[in-house]
Amino acid sequence: MQFAAKPTQMLGRVPRRAWRWIFRFTVVALVVPVLLQWVIAYIVGSDARILSPQLLAAKNLLIVTAHPDDECLFFSPSILGVLDRNKAITGGLLVMSTGNNYGLGETRRQELQGSCQALGIHSQRCIALDHPELQDNPRVWWNTGLIEGIVREHVKKWKIDAILTFDEGGVSGHLNHRAVSAAVSHYAATDPEAPVAFTLTTTSLLRKYTFLGDLPLTALPFMWRIVSALSYPTTTADPRDGTRALVANTWDRYLKTRHAFAQHTSQYTWDRHLYMIVSRYVWFNDLKRVERVSSRQHKLRD
Repeated sequence: MQFAAKPTQMLGRVPRRAWRWIFRFTVVALVVPVLLQWVIAYIVGSDARILSPQLLAAKNLLIVTAHPDDECLFFSPSILGVLDRNKAITGGLLVMSTGNNYGLGETRRQELQGSCQALGIHSQRCIALDHPELQDNPRVWWNTGLIEGIVREHVKKWKIDAILTFDEGGVSGHLNHRAVSAAVSHYAATDPEAPVAFTLTTTSLLRKYTFLGDLPLTALPFMWRIVSALSYPTTTADPRDGTRALVANTWDRYLKTRHAFAQHTSQYTWDRHLYMIVSRYVWFNDLKRVERVSSRQHKLRD
């Protein structure tokens, strides 16, 4: 003769069952991002459908930022992902200010040289400007016309054929970052002689500090490309695939990122140390190409 389970027994089973599902979900949530990071960083990262053909074929890469340390806080996966894959590529870093908001401009300019060395950027192409109209200030929107002219000058001087910079959100929302984005994006979109430019995607604050947890969501638009790259690798791709890029740090490149930021001694506070662990921007970057507009479209915008 069977007896119905007591209510207390049924209540005891529910938590155990729920905990099993929680445990399984946690394992999946931890394993999938790490596995995806490994696939992108070590297996398909050089495929033209993942890293844009324009970046793979670049000979002279220019990174345009606002302050010393931006290069390793935000752009290191892209910088190292491009430069490490092709030793024939020459990297350049153009920083629009010395970061003198707290009177440490000259110190930060010197620290920048150590960071560039760690990232594989030659000292002669590692420049922090000190223009009176481009001083570090989170409450000031910089002169975008001035920035555009400076970038154009260095593009010609260094024969640049690809640019990396902030998107309109500036990653952190900093007005200086956003002004740099506006200037470079306008230049790349409207000047027919400008090289191709890619901007680093800004995310919400929650997504920004999730370690690798945000990678599956970021990689979602690339999933078919990742599957294709695993199935049949290629160094050429449909030009339409070159509008976006996904770059992930290997463990070695992550250590280089930490070493680069360690050169910025004046900025290495406890919260920045934590940042170098939990921020998605030191582990992976997703980039979007600035679309060129026709002269007619440009006139209509003006």
